[in-house]
Amino acid sequence: MYALTKTLGVLMLAALLVAFGSALAMWSETIRINTYIHTGEVRVAFGGWQTNDNGPDPQCGEKFNNDEGKDVAHVIVTPERYDDQNNTIKLNVTIVNAYPGYCVTVKFNVTNIGTIPVKLLRPHISEDLNKTALCVSLRIPKDTQIHPNENSTYYLTIGVKQAAEELTTYSFEVQLTFAQWNEVPSSAGR
Repeated sequence: MYALTKTLGVLMLAALLVAFGSALAMWSETIRINTYIHTGEVRVAFGGWQTNDNGPDPQCGEKFNNDEGKDVAHVIVTPERYDDQNNTIKLNVTIVNAYPGYCVTVKFNVTNIGTIPVKLLRPHISEDLNKTALCVSLRIPKDTQIHPNENSTYYLTIGVKQAAEELTTYSFEVQLTFAQWNEVPSSAGR
């Protein structure tokens, strides 16, 4: 029995040596992938603006007219805030010497200065807008998606109503929030 155990032990040791030897003699090669992910950027800015008040004062609707071609009021559009790369991110629209019937439209471009397509997520006109004195509308493009280095045109129309008071200053703010295109529902921005 001892001889049988000794023989089995020697055979098992030999089998282990053969298996170990085979493992050492096996050829192999390992490949690897180094991965770097650089994320993009969502950035928009105002790319230009102009108004329709370039001479005789524009008027609201059919009730008011400026057949005499008077140039009484005027609108001033200036940059109010810049980002860290000197892009205009806030405009100031000031109407001087306004009166009932005066109606100006500010046409402005929103430019995608980022690297990812964007869409308008939410337009917002501040709650402090005096709707009794002013009529304000924002015309938004049908498709608000803007690709990098492209722009889209918006129109802000401000009309002074008959209920506006003399020597009074009215103010409000318009905000346009943009987000990456694939996270904006198709119904957003309207």
